[in-house]
Amino acid sequence: MAVTTTGDGKFHFAVDRGGTFTDLHCTLHDGREIVSKLLSVDPSNYDDAPTEGIRRILDEYDPTGKKHPRGQAVDTSLIGSIRMGTTVATNALLEREGERMGLVITKGFKDLLQINNQTRSDIFDLTCAAPKVLYEQVVEIDERVMLAEFFDEGKSEKVIPVRVPDEDAIRTSLQSLADKGIKSLAIVFLHSYVYPEHEILVGNIAKSMNCFTQISLSHEVMSMVKIVPRGHTVSAAAYLTPKITEYLAGFTKGFDSGLMSNVRLDFMKSDGGLTPVNDFGGHQAILSGPAGGVVGYAKTSYRPSFDKDGNETTKPLPVIGFDMGGTSTDVSRYDGSLEHVFETTTAGVSIQAAQLDIHTVAAGGGSRLFLQNGLFVVGPESAKAHPGPICYRKNGYLAVTDANVVLGRVIPDHFPHIFGPNEDEPLDLDGAREAFQQLKIENEETKGRSVEELAYGFIQVANEAMCRPIRNLTQMRGFDIQKHALACFGGAGPQHACAMARALGIKKVYVHRYGGILSAYGLSMADAVVEEQEPAKLVYAVSKSGGGFDEKLD
Repeated sequence: MAVTTTGDGKFHFAVDRGGTFTDLHCTLHDGREIVSKLLSVDPSNYDDAPTEGIRRILDEYDPTGKKHPRGQAVDTSLIGSIRMGTTVATNALLEREGERMGLVITKGFKDLLQINNQTRSDIFDLTCAAPKVLYEQVVEIDERVMLAEFFDEGKSEKVIPVRVPDEDAIRTSLQSLADKGIKSLAIVFLHSYVYPEHEILVGNIAKSMNCFTQISLSHEVMSMVKIVPRGHTVSAAAYLTPKITEYLAGFTKGFDSGLMSNVRLDFMKSDGGLTPVNDFGGHQAILSGPAGGVVGYAKTSYRPSFDKDGNETTKPLPVIGFDMGGTSTDVSRYDGSLEHVFETTTAGVSIQAAQLDIHTVAAGGGSRLFLQNGLFVVGPESAKAHPGPICYRKNGYLAVTDANVVLGRVIPDHFPHIFGPNEDEPLDLDGAREAFQQLKIENEETKGRSVEELAYGFIQVANEAMCRPIRNLTQMRGFDIQKHALACFGGAGPQHACAMARALGIKKVYVHRYGGILSAYGLSMADAVVEEQEPAKLVYAVSKSGGGFDEKLD
């Protein structure tokens, strides 16, 4: 699919690497727009999906006719920019596969993050266990500062070092971590948000030792009060950033040396803004993948109606974003501005950073289907991209996509022929039907039902699971769900659009022409965003003489 605009002689890529599919939107050298989709994991054919997707487009559309064969470094001379959204950090946090890390904290507060804030995730769960912390080892540094006003109430707010860290003791403590194989450090001191010198001192010593690949300072990651969320956030940065660095190293390996020097490479942050790769931290990447989709539907589906004279006749309907991919479904709401939250808990880890208000449910095209005591169960296990659903021809698992294929909601002839050993076969309809038939035979409760009835039952269960977070975003917050439009996108979203709208009482459904890759398309439209934070102690009043809180807000 190609749309013509105006080109600048370069290829501009927007890439969304999801759990099942990697989506690409590309503006070609001559201004045409094309889209592409490939499996995120296919080890028998390629190592990295984004690299392979970019290579395929260059190979087909290079104006010079030059070929870009698989297995060779991709030539970057024609690439102008690459924008990426990735689930690498999210998956590392959920699966606890981040970098081994140590915590460096003020003496006397060794167990502070373990104690946390005593919040129970489920107050009625008698077996509720405290989530595990991300760090393996803790060292305490004898440092302390106090505000001058505690010594002399007449003084302005200045900080007085009470105990300055001993450099030899710091080296000894850090060496003990290095000796245990710790390569990443999270440094958080009690009052570093207002007096960061002690953190900087420890950070510089750690760098000089050449033992650590990642050193995260809490005042740089989040310069705010409240040491507990600040400590968890800097721990997440130290834990996840090396995984992003590792992924980036694997990604750049597939290109020539011009990638980092001549190509603008940006990543999507959790707040819906782009940032240069060198400023991209693990704590900013939790929603890097779905954030592009929110930007995409916000900029394409929220629009008023106009009369023939160009006058606005109706206010735009608030829009519910319904992004159903292969592994999960993300829902969000847009009513003229992006909705953010500033403290979230993911996989038991509290992170205090701006994030789009996105709710995720473990139901997607790859969600596995089970019959348990006659009950239809969808997920949370996923068939993923490899081996994938039965219809992917890789000896996979029965999944929601198989049900849609059997019901005729996915037509194999109209789906990309990227399956089979040579990546040229369509979806396997016969294999999906046979899997449902086998499920009937193995379960006494399903005898007498047709394959289609069985598949439709699973679809109904999946739809209800995806309706719940939408109701939480609207009805539970006092919004009339029927006065919203539903923007469906993602590889599986439009297949469920009408049934979801009917169940929710929504009358208008948007399906963008790039609905299958709208997260990648949103990346192409996103803006670069710079965040700045600083603690302040000011009187909340308008000051005529200047220097008040109003100037900070301006």
